[in-house]
Amino acid sequence: MPRLNMARRRTKAKAKRSRKPAFNLMNAAQTYLNTAIITRAAFRVTPIEFFTGTTADTVTENWKTNPSGGRYLAGTTTTSGYQPIANGTQLTLLEILGRDSPSGAVVPFGGHGVFMDNVKENIKLNGGLINPIIQTVGVNVGFAVAKKLLSKQRRVVNKGLKMAGLRKDVMV
Repeated sequence: MPRLNMARRRTKAKAKRSRKPAFNLMNAAQTYLNTAIITRAAFRVTPIEFFTGTTADTVTENWKTNPSGGRYLAGTTTTSGYQPIANGTQLTLLEILGRDSPSGAVVPFGGHGVFMDNVKENIKLNGGLINPIIQTVGVNVGFAVAKKLLSKQRRVVNKGLKMAGLRKDVMV
């Protein structure tokens, strides 16, 4: 019986090397804005204030009245760094994890449902769940449209970054 020539078995093609994706500035901006919507709605702080526990520098002006009845600025006081927020509805990650519990003990989420009560109150103060949902949809649709409309300009910027040797690290 003659031997039949069989077709060669298929072999897997070698996987192409993929390079590490660059840091995309457009995606980072979109992510920050979506995070800002969530932290503003649920915790009433910015993302930076939420994760670091620090509030923006607070400048307090000290006004005094002179004997003739005029007012003058006697000085200012600047407070910065970590400050527990006095209003109980504003929450930071450190407060949620129990850094500032009244007993001094670490009580996650403020204990006894305080965390969820504050989040619910914040959502009510910000107009309910509808506002953050509309804002999130608006941000995502806006970025999708902007990416399409600005694709040529983004391509030019990315080429410039490539010529500068930065394209492997950053892209727009």
